[in-house]
Amino acid sequence: MAIESTKRLRAEGSGQLWLLRAGIAVALVLLVGVILFKPPAVPVAQVRRGNLPDEVEGTGTVTADTLANIAPEITGRVESVAVDQGNLVHKGEIIAMLDQTTWHRRLAAAEARLAATEAEAAESRWEWVRERGLVKRDAVSEQNYHRYTERLQIADAEVLAARAQVGLLRYQLSLTRIPVLFSGIVVRRWVVPGASVVPGETMFTVADTRLIYVRAHIDQDFSGQVRAGEIATVILRGRQNQPLKGTVLRIDPEADAATEETVAEVAFKIPPADFQLGQWANVFIRVATAKNALLIPGQAIIWVGGRSFVFAVDRHNVVHRVAVHVLAQSPRLPLVAVAGALRTHERVAFRPMGLKSAERVSPCKPDQCTAGLMGGSGSGGNR
Repeated sequence: MAIESTKRLRAEGSGQLWLLRAGIAVALVLLVGVILFKPPAVPVAQVRRGNLPDEVEGTGTVTADTLANIAPEITGRVESVAVDQGNLVHKGEIIAMLDQTTWHRRLAAAEARLAATEAEAAESRWEWVRERGLVKRDAVSEQNYHRYTERLQIADAEVLAARAQVGLLRYQLSLTRIPVLFSGIVVRRWVVPGASVVPGETMFTVADTRLIYVRAHIDQDFSGQVRAGEIATVILRGRQNQPLKGTVLRIDPEADAATEETVAEVAFKIPPADFQLGQWANVFIRVATAKNALLIPGQAIIWVGGRSFVFAVDRHNVVHRVAVHVLAQSPRLPLVAVAGALRTHERVAFRPMGLKSAERVSPCKPDQCTAGLMGGSGSGGNR
């Protein structure tokens, strides 16, 4: 009896162990099924309506419409420099001086020569007046009178020459004072006190900051859309969060055949103290505006065979591919204006690469998805 009871207990234990193992296996299969067949987490965004600018992007450098190299008109040694790079200057301001010692000495000698010639001319005129009186009374001959007339004419000519020399030296002395011809900012100082300069040698480079612009290079594919007077946005390198209002000043009539680009000069305002010649900038030129259009993230669009689509997510969380037409976009904006069979507040998949139409998904907000599809297509433009 004891042996039979033991066998019976062993059989019952084996059956319970088998049932436990089978239950665990079923649970594992169900868990794997849940994991494998769980709808993928997909970030979604709502469709809304609004206005969006259609913008063309260009990249270039900042320059001034008037950029002058200031150079002396005479040879000399730099005696003093009153400004440095980055200083603001005003029209007529003296920004450097050349040594005046030699010119003062030459001017003094010329003025002394003038005084002497004027004295000689005064004496010749007195003698000429005396001789003219004597010839009227027949006290001297006509020939003697003409000799005094010639002497007076020579003396007067010497006075004129001496005055011209004084005037020239005074003018040359004034050239030792180097003025700036317009208000602006000193971009570069090329000389230091003690240096010798010659006529035409650049001493300073000054920019007139009343009109500054970016020479923006634009892909020729979009150049036909850009016109003078169009509104633009200028973003200087290092100031991405400080967009500046601009206007297309003019279009360069000569395109670059090698780079296939056209240059548009986009004028903008900036404090003179912040001006940097040659600073890189991005410009975004508005060529049109989509009004009351459907707005979706640019990364919701996929391109297939040159056509654009989005994956709309219905109320059952099933995705359907919908064709759309891009109306407006800008490289600096995350949204794109489209037309198509979408409705306001409808959801579209964000970064939809890998999705299939009629697939069920698990929607989530783009900044809250911890899993989901990677990759993306962007808006498909290079504006």
